[in-house]
Amino acid sequence: MTISNYYVLITGASSGIGRACAELLASRGVKVYAGARKQDDINKLNKIENIIALEIDLTKQDTIDNAIDYIKTQKTGLDVLINNAGITRAGPLMELPIEDLYEQFEVNLFGLHRITKAVFPLLLESKGKIIMISSDSGFFATPFFGPYCSSKFALEGYSDSLRRELLIFGVKVVIIEPGRVNTSIWQKGEELLKILLERLKGSIFEKIAKEVGEYAIEKGKTEGLNPREIAKLVYKIIHIKEPKTRYLIAPDKLRYRLIKILPDKIIDKKFEKEFKKIK
Repeated sequence: MTISNYYVLITGASSGIGRACAELLASRGVKVYAGARKQDDINKLNKIENIIALEIDLTKQDTIDNAIDYIKTQKTGLDVLINNAGITRAGPLMELPIEDLYEQFEVNLFGLHRITKAVFPLLLESKGKIIMISSDSGFFATPFFGPYCSSKFALEGYSDSLRRELLIFGVKVVIIEPGRVNTSIWQKGEELLKILLERLKGSIFEKIAKEVGEYAIEKGKTEGLNPREIAKLVYKIIHIKEPKTRYLIAPDKLRYRLIKILPDKIIDKKFEKEFKKIK
């Protein structure tokens, strides 16, 4: 199959990693169906050559069904699904409203399942690929980001099970685990942190949550990966016949590999030391 014959569907293509993937793939001749929730974003995406933008809200089955029906009418088939859309909820778990956890999983896991299930017949026909945009938070749980980490751990388990279920059917499932990425999520994080701290007034977690939140936001804005780097990796995976099951993409891969093999107590001690400094 030549590159100009590839058709991919990207969720959450309005900004960040999804937008970078849509733009880079389209610029290299891949035909992109780009999912977005807002009409303004859909209009902007439709102005880019090789991109057809579709309304897709992972929490609304009708938008998913309409998008897949449209793709079917085009008779292009589909070679790759890039599950990128997601949201972030944060805060100390013992102060977390259950609604925040529901919302986190509604998009990052249940919504991902809705779109994957809807697209599957097309991918089965093409023997295509499902690329899951996970995170370092899918194997390394950080304090005060429990909702997000939980959803990404769940995504990794979902993806592993799905990959093994599809082994004999020729559909590949690939996980990408980026470290911090410099996207608008950190600007949104500043607003969310303000709201969170209002809720935490008087809580035993207030000061530590503030320090951890500010640290994460600063690191994300100053040291985060350019989302285009993830897009380049996606482009590479699309064209590999037998891709790896997981790709970690981060400036300091050694640190993450150590995290995966060091005993939990050593990692916990590190966090405890940092917390004592803040306290």
